Amino acid sequence: MTFKSTPNRCIQHDGEEIWISRSVTVLPVLFCVSKGTQYVPLGLRGEDLPEAVGLWGLPGGYLDYDETTTQAVYREVWEELGLDIPKLRESFRFEGNLDHPYEVYSQPLRRQNVTLKYALMFHLEDADLPPLNPQVSKGEVVEAKWVEVKTALSMTLAFNHHEVIQECLDRCYS
Repeated sequence: MTFKSTPNRCIQHDGEEIWISRSVTVLPVLFCVSKGTQYVPLGLRGEDLPEAVGLWGLPGGYLDYDETTTQAVYREVWEELGLDIPKLRESFRFEGNLDHPYEVYSQPLRRQNVTLKYALMFHLEDADLPPLNPQVSKGEVVEAKWVEVKTALSMTLAFNHHEVIQECLDRCYS
């Protein structure tokens, strides 16, 4: 996939790291139901990231300049998992809304001020889970894997993503 967005940049000033970005992140909470079991794809955070290195987490990241939030969801899922959301939508039944997040979380933590959470569920019926193939360096995502949701909920995930997964299920898919 090709994207036309302008990436965010980081500069160093007086020993401080300053990000030039839109300070908005997208957090796709993606599920696939295959053969009656619900899965969530997780990525192992690499050593080049500023936080939560060595923890598993959901895909997500900053909204780049010149892109919509939907485009950012597509890009982040592609970069961190190697999944093509438009192709998945063509191939499988989809529940969710890519035009509107299910939650806008505004808490000035770390580097972002606003997080847009998107609930995405694909029903694969009897199809196998699609392969995961991160498109970024191992310094960003060491590996990606499908995890049964019940297992993911018992894991300690980066940024309390296990709580985000449960919240998403309760609010959007109960």
